Order: sequence, then C-alpha cells, then structure tokens
Amino acid sequence: MLIPLAAALLAAATTDPACHALTEAQLQQPVTLDAPCYRIDQFAIVHAPVTVRAGTTVVFGAGAGLVLDEGGSLDARGTAEAPVTFRGLEAAPGYWEGLQFNSSSPRNVLSHAVVQDGDSSKSTDSGVVVVGVGARLAIDHTTIRNTEGHGLNVLQRGVLAGFAANRFEHTGWPLAVKATDLPALDAASRFQDNRHDMVQVRFADDTVTDDATWHALAVPYFFLCSPGIEAHVDIEAGARLVFSSDRGLKTGGDGSLAINGTADRPVTLTGAEQAPGYWDGITFDSHSPRNRLQHARVTYAGQAGGVAGGGVGLFPGATATVRDSEIAYSAGAAIKVGQRAGLQASGNHLHDNHAGIVHDD
Repeated sequence: MLIPLAAALLAAATTDPACHALTEAQLQQPVTLDAPCYRIDQFAIVHAPVTVRAGTTVVFGAGAGLVLDEGGSLDARGTAEAPVTFRGLEAAPGYWEGLQFNSSSPRNVLSHAVVQDGDSSKSTDSGVVVVGVGARLAIDHTTIRNTEGHGLNVLQRGVLAGFAANRFEHTGWPLAVKATDLPALDAASRFQDNRHDMVQVRFADDTVTDDATWHALAVPYFFLCSPGIEAHVDIEAGARLVFSSDRGLKTGGDGSLAINGTADRPVTLTGAEQAPGYWDGITFDSHSPRNRLQHARVTYAGQAGGVAGGGVGLFPGATATVRDSEIAYSAGAAIKVGQRAGLQASGNHLHDNHAGIVHDD
C-alpha cells in the first residue's frame, strides 16, 4: 500500500517537515515509498515487501538502519535521471548502519541507486550494504560511497543475483565477496578513492564447484583465503591477484585453472608484501590438460612449509603447462614438480628464486 500522507505527517512531528517519518511498525506490511523524501530514525527490522520509486530519498538518523528479514524485501529501482537515494541525515561516514538483506527474495534489487554515509561498525561482517547468510541481492548502476567500513559485503551462502556497472567511492573496502561470487563481477564497475582499492575475497570454506571466469577488474582482487578449485576457472588477461600471508590457489579433484594473460596484458599474482615466500603460490593437484599459465607474473610466493613448494607447484600425478611467464622471488623453487607429474614449460623467465625447476625423486 502507499503510506498515507496524513499518517506520515502525524508521525513526523519531530523530524524535518520535508521528509515523512517512517517507523518499524509502518514497514510490517507491503509499502510503496513514492514521495520525495522519507526519514527513518530507528534500526528497523522488516518482514514485508518495501518498494521505493525512482527519485525518492530515504534519510536515516544516527545509528538507524534497515534489515530485510525473511518475508521482507527491498525493491529500489531508480533511473539514471532519478536515482533512489539512501543516505544519512549527516554526510558523515558511519553515520547510520546501512541496508542488510537477510531474505532470499528475488525482489531484493538495487538499481540506479545511491547508498552513502553508512556502516559504523567496521567489523568483518558489516557494510553499508550487506547480503547476509543465505540472502540474495541484484545490484546494478548503483553508487556506494562515503562509508566507514565495507561498501558491499556478501557473507557465506549470500547470492549476488546480478552485478553490473556499479561504482564504489570513498569506502574503507569497496567490496567483500566469496570466490564463488567472482564470476558476477564486471569490468564496467568503477572504484575511486577507497582506503583499500581492492576487492576483498574471503571465507576459507568457499569452494568453486561451477565453471567460472574471473574478469580483469579496474582494481586487484585481494585474497584473504585459499579457495579450492574443483571446476574449471579461467582468469582473464590483465587481472591482478594479491594474496595475504599463507594464501594461494589450489586445484583439486576435477578442477582446473587457466591463467590466460597476453604479452601486453599479463595476469599478475603477487603477495601483499614484497617479501620472498610471503604467500603460498599456485598448486595444481589435478590431472587436467586445461591447467595452464600463459603470460603470467608470479612473484613473492613459495612460502616455506607451504602447499605449493614454489611459485608454482605440481602435486604427484598432476599436469600443467607454464609458458611465457615470469616466476620470481620465490622462497622455494620457481616450479616444484612432484613424482609422476607432467610439466610442459617453455619461454619462461625464472629469476631470483631459491631454486629453479625442482623435480621430486
């Protein structure tokens, strides 16, 4: 239903008269917000559909927020000329909590929207827009800015049902996702003036089980986990991957990894710090002809006691092709080859490693 103007004005006695006040109680039945401005001054948990029309602004007081729980949804579709805006009463990072999607409704949509001034907690599970455990959100042509912590944060089993042409500005971390979310991310999305201008990839229990392409984004991926790869993954030319300490990539089972750089646009895989052995490396533990590094730059890997044993590691019986690639500053071998493993290598530049290509006896 539409919020009755008289009721909204009655509830707005202590608010800016230009904005209609909304309470949690008013949001417990289907509502459509189509006036120019509304204001929410509490942390509202919603169990009903909320629709926000193009050109509408929703203003949040200090510490306020909107949680879409089961039964609830938020369908906010603006236009390029008339976006939907969610902002703080004051334009200060962390002024309000943000939007949290805890429902799996297909009606959860942010399109041509602006979300700003939120996320005060800076915890690993917070954000001005959060897709909760098992929840769902499609987001496109949306600007997220002026946040204290994460811009968009997708938690375990959260689903990015769509992601296109978004913009992240002046956030702590613009985006935090799982490895299984990476195929949804697009090169058209833009990142500007964020404290950490990288896409954070986390959750150690996340395993890639569907074929995927990881696109070359405008900013690097930053891996806080070592995702298992049990399907085929292509990494596009020009992609940049940065790894925290002890982390890496590993294929297993029926998985395979193809790093598809070009001479002009190599794929870069490196550590968050320029120290030999800072991160684990790339490990192939599958017998697949699709395992390949082509025009890749692998630096500062080969952690002592790590899984890979070098910048690139082949487990016993695994196969991989490494061509026209640079592997440097490994604390172990450039390439560690296990027993009965099949390595095809040519045209590579291996330098400043503890050892070159090392074969296990």
